[in-house]
Amino acid sequence: MKIGFDLMGSDNSPHIEIEALKFIKDEIKSEIIVVGKGDYEKEVKNLGFEYRIAEEVIGMHEIPTVAVRQKRNSSLGVLFSMLQKKEIDGLVSAGNTGAIMGFSFFDLGTIEENARPGLAITLPTQSGYSIMIDVGANIKPKPPDLLYYGIMGSVLAKIILKKENPRVGLLNVGSESVKGDEIRQKAYQLLKEGIPDFVGNIEGNNLMKGFVDVIVTDGFTGNVLLKYAEGIVDALWNMLKETVDAAMRRKFGQFLVKPAMKDLKAKFSYEEYGGGILLGVNGVVIICHGHSSPLALKNALLMARCCVECNIIEEIKKVMKK
Repeated sequence: MKIGFDLMGSDNSPHIEIEALKFIKDEIKSEIIVVGKGDYEKEVKNLGFEYRIAEEVIGMHEIPTVAVRQKRNSSLGVLFSMLQKKEIDGLVSAGNTGAIMGFSFFDLGTIEENARPGLAITLPTQSGYSIMIDVGANIKPKPPDLLYYGIMGSVLAKIILKKENPRVGLLNVGSESVKGDEIRQKAYQLLKEGIPDFVGNIEGNNLMKGFVDVIVTDGFTGNVLLKYAEGIVDALWNMLKETVDAAMRRKFGQFLVKPAMKDLKAKFSYEEYGGGILLGVNGVVIICHGHSSPLALKNALLMARCCVECNIIEEIKKVMKK
């Protein structure tokens, strides 16, 4: 098994990526092929990793369609060419999300001819974690797309969350089947007929309560919700620190409370899941934040390995054929 790793992806590349490699070198060093500019070949090889040289880099602000056509020799272009040729089994990048999805469509193709891929992440809840799909790949899904998201999310929940019969819910403005716009109403019926463990609509105030294992939504809503959740945790963390510091003047009280606060913040941190997996394409593609930390990238690499080991693409294909 080989996982391709984009050295030039993040906002602070390649330094953050190199730190991630240092974190993970004793775990899966032999399984990673790093792709980046020639300037960093010696440093990465000295860490013990295989290296492939890319002549170009796709910046965060480049137009994805243009970059995909014109920068085939970029780190992303080289990685997707390797994945297409099966020289690697999956890839991880914190680069331009639009370009990653563009390469995925053109180089890998989709599992189902008329199915749009969805980006899935793990979302912390009171009772553990749930899968949320989509968080940015498709902002205008059709009802069948939302059905595919439920199916693919269920497969991922079985693999990542170890749920035998994942409960699937459709994010909506009310619990009744007639709530929401026409797309949600039609999607509700498709999910009800197509997924045995579909439990109906779920409202935003219940997302963190762990009532469902898979949350189905469109890419626009999912992306806004994800970023809001990350932002609100940071804001609450700062407010709680100020409150604790003001209310508990004794060091002993702070000693008891602050570790619990840190544990809560860690659970909600994007670093815990590392990145999202683009489900629906013919390959394991993990997309990370541009501002990812070394720990987040390390966890993304481990997630990619898990998905490859569990053969998630073939598992999704099996379910789709039923």
